[in-house]
Amino acid sequence: MNRRQLVGAGVVLPFLLMTRPVRAGAKLNEDVSVVDEAALTELLGLSLPDLNGTAVSLRDVIDGRLTIINFWASWCAPCVREMPALDALHKKQESVNVVGIGLDTVANIEAFARKTPVSYPLLTAGAGKISLMRTLGNPKGGLPFTLVLDSKARPLATILGEIEMDDLAAFALRHA
Repeated sequence: MNRRQLVGAGVVLPFLLMTRPVRAGAKLNEDVSVVDEAALTELLGLSLPDLNGTAVSLRDVIDGRLTIINFWASWCAPCVREMPALDALHKKQESVNVVGIGLDTVANIEAFARKTPVSYPLLTAGAGKISLMRTLGNPKGGLPFTLVLDSKARPLATILGEIEMDDLAAFALRHA
């Protein structure tokens, strides 16, 4: 590559990078056959500590409402980006319950919650629950991962990746 081509590439490449489309949010997957029934039973049987150290039963949290269970970590940029929108959904739609399950250290989750508070419960599970998350419809173990349950704790949808919040809000309204 000669000097002229190199300079041309230096001008064009940044422009192409700036104009590439922004990655769209992850789509709802309503094929819940990927959710292992035994794993869901295990998840609902868990009592995980909240930020005060109080054990919270996931089955009790559902409380007869549509529930969005969001697996996240403080080091996961898409997780952090979607939390304010999840918080807004939790505040706006009383028939929808949101629960965050942090796959991170308690110290990291507490520090995050001080900096970016949310109105929904943040429970701490540590990295030990990644294998459970994989059997709930996320075989690669990527974050964020969201599981949507109906009022009777039956799976309605999964979302792997950053949530397309308008789609989730519309879905929640239809199923709440």
